[in-house]
Amino acid sequence: MGELLGGGDHPLAGGAMPGADEAAAVQLLLEYLDDPRFDRVVVDTAPTGHTLRLLELPDVMESMVGRLLAVRQKLSGMAGSIAGLFGGDADADADVEEGVDDLRELSAKIERLRDALQDPTRTDFRVVMVPEEMSVVESERLVARLGEFDIPVGTLVVNRVSEDLAGIAGLDDDWFVAPDTEGCEFCRRRWEVQREALARAQDLFRGREVRRVPLFAEPVHGEAMLDVVAACLE
Repeated sequence: MGELLGGGDHPLAGGAMPGADEAAAVQLLLEYLDDPRFDRVVVDTAPTGHTLRLLELPDVMESMVGRLLAVRQKLSGMAGSIAGLFGGDADADADVEEGVDDLRELSAKIERLRDALQDPTRTDFRVVMVPEEMSVVESERLVARLGEFDIPVGTLVVNRVSEDLAGIAGLDDDWFVAPDTEGCEFCRRRWEVQREALARAQDLFRGREVRRVPLFAEPVHGEAMLDVVAACLE
């Protein structure tokens, strides 16, 4: 995963502009805010760098909207002056004002989106990682950046853990195949690596819930498997 920004520069500096994917995602979130069909919206974000670009987009758009509003207002005044000198077109000035109103409406929507993301009663950002050193480091960086955005993170999910979680409610012992960390040398070594990563994650993210999802031998498909994953996350 590449770095989001070089040297902490503003996203508008150095040609680093938010991509079309992030802009489209924000537009959908803005639409869902007012959609009465949904009680809860689940967003499966992209890897860390893309996620941070998405979360920075409201700030970037707000800055851009503010600048555009200032330019539009100056143009509106100039258009009025020119129209007065030449007995010009009042419709042109009205078009400029309509554009300003659209920008103000967009700015208000962006502010509402920011408020929703920062409200712990409305937003629950869950960081998903795997039990490996680089993933822990990346997750630590993400949690720190989310804190800078005032976005609450209450739970971290560690996926593909090589341990026997057969004690989970609803999990069939005969169906679940646990990694053999006793008889298999490869499995044992991998489990040692994961244990170190898990210990570091527990220490780094102290005060937050850390949930584990086991490494399954089969793909997670179907209602039964999803019920097992849900039980791991409860």
